[in-house]
Amino acid sequence: MAEFTKEQMLDELRTIFLFEADHVLISSGAAKAAAFIGFPPGDKGEYVHEPASKVDLSLFADITGSFERAYEFVFNRSRLNTFGEHEVQDLQVFMEGTPRVGGISSGGEMHRFMTPEGLCRAVADAALARWKLEWAGDESAKFTTRELALLANMSEGAVRMAISDKTEGRLKTIPGSKPVAVDFAEAKRWLSGRRGFVAWPERAADDRFLVRAIRDAETPKEFARLVERIAGGGAAARLAAGLGWAATDVQPWLDGSFDFDVERAGRIAEALDLDVPMFVGKALEVTLRSSKGGR
Repeated sequence: MAEFTKEQMLDELRTIFLFEADHVLISSGAAKAAAFIGFPPGDKGEYVHEPASKVDLSLFADITGSFERAYEFVFNRSRLNTFGEHEVQDLQVFMEGTPRVGGISSGGEMHRFMTPEGLCRAVADAALARWKLEWAGDESAKFTTRELALLANMSEGAVRMAISDKTEGRLKTIPGSKPVAVDFAEAKRWLSGRRGFVAWPERAADDRFLVRAIRDAETPKEFARLVERIAGGGAAARLAAGLGWAATDVQPWLDGSFDFDVERAGRIAEALDLDVPMFVGKALEVTLRSSKGGR
């Protein structure tokens, strides 16, 4: 999948809402269409030819936020960019519900977002594929040729060629599957050897976005928020159990009220699988900053 900017994706999302506004216009009239999209139809009496820039995405904040998070999840592999199952499903349902044609006077206008090449479609499908591969924890998951193509940054044609290959390293499909599907273990194996596949960072120390965020933290609270995100759900209990500390000893490192202690900082860095000198140095830095300017 060729990379594109988040703003390009959002412009296409704005266009989707223009087409949906025409759908409302046809079914319920101009007043309800204007209430939906935020402005009346133009001189042509329809929305499909209006500039996408007129659409205020804050009117559609829920799905817009999901697309923005999905974009980060797909292109910027980091523990900071997680994505939940409900959002994966929301994007699939949203894309299935988008118009297949649009416009009124033209008798039906087609747009890229209605095709597999659409940017929003690609992000929604790639987010589903990556979630199944690395976040769902379901080894019974199956993958389509499109999903493998999106993960491997290849064309579907290239994936099909890998399936038809006669060598031992070929991509093996589930016998009798229609449409053709690949099981979880085989997808993991095959993707690991693809140049275009970028694996999720297994160690926090290998997560360049996370490491950069730690280095950029300026206050104990910013620093602590990152510690909490790395530790994951039930952070206090998980860290306390791993370190053999009381929960009360861990909590200051999660709310930003900690006093710098080189040994404790080092132990936390080790527990989180982070670079110890970097983490300890940043903990000292934010503590010194807070002593001068407040937390």
